[in-house]
Amino acid sequence: MFLRIFTKFILYDIIIIANNYKGVIKINKIFCKNNGDSPAKGIVIIIHGFGEHAGSYRELAERFAAANYSSVTFDQRGHGNLEDPRLRGIIPGYQCFLDDIKTVHTQIKQDAPDIPVVLYGHSMGGNIAANYILAYPDSGLSCAVLESPWFGLHKEPSALVYGFASVLGAVSPKLATVSRLAKSDVTSDTAKAEEMDRDPLYHNRISFRMVTGIKKACENAINNASQISIPVFLAYAEHERIVSNRAIQDFYSRCSQNVTIKEYASCHAIHNDVVRGGFYSDVTAFIGAHCAN
Repeated sequence: MFLRIFTKFILYDIIIIANNYKGVIKINKIFCKNNGDSPAKGIVIIIHGFGEHAGSYRELAERFAAANYSSVTFDQRGHGNLEDPRLRGIIPGYQCFLDDIKTVHTQIKQDAPDIPVVLYGHSMGGNIAANYILAYPDSGLSCAVLESPWFGLHKEPSALVYGFASVLGAVSPKLATVSRLAKSDVTSDTAKAEEMDRDPLYHNRISFRMVTGIKKACENAINNASQISIPVFLAYAEHERIVSNRAIQDFYSRCSQNVTIKEYASCHAIHNDVVRGGFYSDVTAFIGAHCAN
């Protein structure tokens, strides 16, 4: 069923794939179609950030659809419409994030081998996207977009705190804490902030195992940034108060010349801030330049 539905819609639709603690399981919802009946110019795999879910990226996906790019996205482990809400923020381990992208990416290549594939990651999703690129350098991605990637935190915990998290995460994947993110630090668009408040799937719970895994992945992305060989659009926010812009600059300083960086007069979620129109245009132009047949 998964393979048949995926094949039917991949070239023309925005795909939402359900996920649970054990991994990608099925297509859950079709949002909308792109323009015309011609095959998409590219397929964008959208990797959402911490506390979000696939549906959080509807506007972004619709913008891609308007430019004739299909989007595929899914709820990451510990996120979205979980069968058991107690599993929010809980993951078996960081590797599962990469495994799920690999599952989706492999299916796309099988169903649409001639369509360029782009990886888009925001915040935690940017961290995961960067590590996926490093883990699978020959995956065939055309390019990637990293928006406000989590390569470090604006207020970084001490080594002692990370050590404590590592111990607790090793004891059980279900031991967790709560992150107190201010919506005003996510976006300056009050309407978008209110949407987050009303969203029953948005959460702020994170397991100690996830904290430890992301911390190690931050270090891996920065230390190996020079090995990223595909074109990357790296976007960061001027008014960032969640992730570390210093860490993003550190990552960029180690990259090769194939990485384009741009700052936006925005809070953390550039795609949901008041400047998002210009951001969408920049991203679509960048993707278009690297998906041209």
